[in-house]
Amino acid sequence: MSAINQTIAFFGATGGTAAAALAASLRAGYTCTALARTPDKLRDLLKTGHCIPESTISSQLTIHPGNVKDPVAVATVLISPLDPSVLVDYIISGIGGAPKLQWTPPFAVLDDPVICESATASILAAISQLETKGISAAQDGRKPLITVISTTGISDRARDVPYLLLPIYYGLLHVPHVDKRKMEALLFNDKGVHVRDFVVVRPTLLMDYQPCGIETVKAGWEWGVKTGEEPGPALGYTVGRKDVGEWVFQEVIQKGGWEGKCVSLCYH
Repeated sequence: MSAINQTIAFFGATGGTAAAALAASLRAGYTCTALARTPDKLRDLLKTGHCIPESTISSQLTIHPGNVKDPVAVATVLISPLDPSVLVDYIISGIGGAPKLQWTPPFAVLDDPVICESATASILAAISQLETKGISAAQDGRKPLITVISTTGISDRARDVPYLLLPIYYGLLHVPHVDKRKMEALLFNDKGVHVRDFVVVRPTLLMDYQPCGIETVKAGWEWGVKTGEEPGPALGYTVGRKDVGEWVFQEVIQKGGWEGKCVSLCYH
């Protein structure tokens, strides 16, 4: 199916990773929707931070104002802008909280410590609401594929963090990681009820580097729910937000084959 006929819904698109994935999707000709509390902020980010022309934004992107915790607002983003009787083909969520450091444990807290879990629950609830209105699948008859940006350091199967980063992960990032685990659990337990499958992207420490190209990104993976042979996670110290976003677009949207997997990303 050509990009012209495929649609992608974005949540958290003013964040570095999801914004990069959105920009890559627009460049490739995909029709996209996005939820933003301040739509002008997203437009400006795409134009100034990713060099997306206003003409492309106007013709290929529909920005809905609203809060991701509101299933009614979320539902508007999940409806295909090409055909209001079907859902989008893909959902990408880069939702995350803003960290705040403090001198007492836990040393890092979030402005909203359950934002990832709440956002994912809201997306699933919105899909249920739309199903009651007869909108239950994408144009190809399947449910959407959802991709979420999670983190390394929360795997129950293998160590996916270099030893030198362990104090940071387990000392500073405990609260955000609890939220990410709960977000992932919602998708693991969905079992095809709301989405056809999931891809959990677990980047190591995210940095605002200039893009280096996805050929510099190393990927490892483990199954989210299934059991069987798996290569295990990739170990590394940092990775750039824009490269992760580009990887999500090229590997998950264009190439495929990552369904049901938790993919750790870092630089070689």
